[in-house]
Amino acid sequence: MSSFQRLISNVSWSVFGKICTQVLLFGISVVVTRSLGKEDLGLYAALLVIPNFVCLLNSMGIETLVNKHLPELNAIDASGNLGRCLIKRLLIFRLITAAILCASLYLVFPYYIEFINKQELFQYRIITLIYFLVLTTNSFLSTLFMTQLRYKLISITETASVAVNLILLSLFVTMGLGIIGVLYAYVFSAAINILVYAWLSRTHYTGKAETLDWGEMKPLALTSYGMSLFSFGLMTQSDVLLMNFFQVSNADVGFYHLATSIAAMLAFVLTGIGPLALSMLSEIHARESVAGLSKLWCQILGLAAFLTTPIYIFVFFNAEQLLVFLFGETYAGAKIIFALCVFFSWVQTVLGWNLTSSTLFILHQRKTVLSSTIEGSVINILLNLILIPTYGVTGAVFSTGLVMVYMVLRQLYVVQKEVQIGPAFPVIIKCFFFSLTAGFIAKGGAWLVLDHIVFNAVVYLIAFTVLLAWIKPFTQEHRILISEKIPSLDPIAKWFSHADAL
Repeated sequence: MSSFQRLISNVSWSVFGKICTQVLLFGISVVVTRSLGKEDLGLYAALLVIPNFVCLLNSMGIETLVNKHLPELNAIDASGNLGRCLIKRLLIFRLITAAILCASLYLVFPYYIEFINKQELFQYRIITLIYFLVLTTNSFLSTLFMTQLRYKLISITETASVAVNLILLSLFVTMGLGIIGVLYAYVFSAAINILVYAWLSRTHYTGKAETLDWGEMKPLALTSYGMSLFSFGLMTQSDVLLMNFFQVSNADVGFYHLATSIAAMLAFVLTGIGPLALSMLSEIHARESVAGLSKLWCQILGLAAFLTTPIYIFVFFNAEQLLVFLFGETYAGAKIIFALCVFFSWVQTVLGWNLTSSTLFILHQRKTVLSSTIEGSVINILLNLILIPTYGVTGAVFSTGLVMVYMVLRQLYVVQKEVQIGPAFPVIIKCFFFSLTAGFIAKGGAWLVLDHIVFNAVVYLIAFTVLLAWIKPFTQEHRILISEKIPSLDPIAKWFSHADAL
């Protein structure tokens, strides 16, 4: 099985699982947003800054080490003893640092809420600590399964966990628990997920383990950790922190949290593709050097663009209708910042944001990743300091969006010096134009017949399907790949496949 076939196999399970998970997450988002209201949603966003930032402090480059070195160690040592040593040591280290940071967070919490002048958040101190613990532990265990390409298992367990979250959330909302109910619903469901992961992965950190040479791993971990720390300036949490500092209203902060959260959800089909790409690109680069890396890189980016561009285009055209349909008229005011978030998210996705950092690690260009992250963080914070006092939440969206595009272009410039990335962009351009055409057709239907999100979605889907059948963007190679994995789809695939290359 080729590397791209393995990618398709795992991505197909990932897409299936993420579709199920995404439906449930949308349900959670709707319940949270409607039950809290825009004011409490802003407070909730301010509260989440704390565990997310401390989780960043606790990353220590561990997930990157697991992604890159576990496949290599298992290839060298079929017994798995070297890999077991890696996982065991890293897991112990993660738990120790989590305990230390948890104690520190308990002490720092009052100073943070005083800094942002939101003393009403003090009542959530204990649950915030617990939230951080489950967040950082779950991150490690899920990375372990992603690295092993066990996407079927991940899809099932994550879907079950989110379903439990939704059930508990609905229960807590009916009890009138508000923000603390939202936090406890996540904690209980994530704890169940952690127990399942811990049980299923026990062979990877129990049993015989051989001594491991950590020499070359330390620079990678330090670079990844440095990149993570400096990336805080690029996270939405830094924008929320500065908006609270400049006394932007809770309602606008709530709008920002909603817009960025939903925009991030739109790329759900790519969840996990970054770690997966790092593992697979590392493997093929070791076997086939830059030539193999270039081919797989273009295939992955083309696939990412095809999976996400139609979603981004549709949501961009129907931003207000989607917000009102899901969350109510109260959130119609978020339409502009939501559309901006969708646009910037699409641009960085089709430029390869999920691939550039991984590729630079493989090409031993760690300094480029770190320097671009530092530059981006500093620029974003400076732009926020300039734009937020004048333009409020719109300034925060513009500054972060522009910086993210700058960063991916900066990294892509270095990648293209060694990797042939050109073949991927004709595919992206074609995908963009027939998605855009379908978007205009759906918008025309809205103007002439009915402007409702469900009607628009049906028209868009029909137009998109017809355009695919007319343009036939897939090659016979793509058709063979699909048919080998799911033979029943071959009659459908032939309608969209052309004999010529893209």
